[in-house]
Amino acid sequence: MTLNHKRQTGFTLIELMIVVAIIGILAAIALPAYQDYTIRSKVSEGPIAASALKVGVTEVFADDGMDGVDAYRGVISDDQANIITDKISAITIDPATGEIQVTMGGIAQLTAPNNVIAFMPQISGAAISNANSTGSVEWVCSPTASGVGAGGVGASTTIPDQYLPANCRN
Repeated sequence: MTLNHKRQTGFTLIELMIVVAIIGILAAIALPAYQDYTIRSKVSEGPIAASALKVGVTEVFADDGMDGVDAYRGVISDDQANIITDKISAITIDPATGEIQVTMGGIAQLTAPNNVIAFMPQISGAAISNANSTGSVEWVCSPTASGVGAGGVGASTTIPDQYLPANCRN
């Protein structure tokens, strides 16, 4: 009894087409995710720069209340030349609320007005003020629309959610 063995010498056209289709589907999913990731990594420079300013706002608020925040705003405003980078075009502090606004620049996908990541200081879910100064300061960076707690105030972040750090997304 003899057995006929066929030896396969390569892939069929159908097999190759299926592999190409699978690679195309994976690329269609992976490429947008990778692009969002690269933009998010560029945006992360904003929160890093704001971290030192958060400490400054908290300290001057603890020492001198909203007058201290206003004085600190002036210092930061005068020092813009040393603060801006190729990804950060401006940083401002709102003297009435202590909100830190970092305007991102040099990122083609983020154009004004959708290029601001903001950090709002709050105590017990309400904006800091001379009348609201007892308790721990917490920082919120989610967009205004989300709000925080009962009567909470969201930051005026305008960067789209998919480009924000995880703790700032809605």
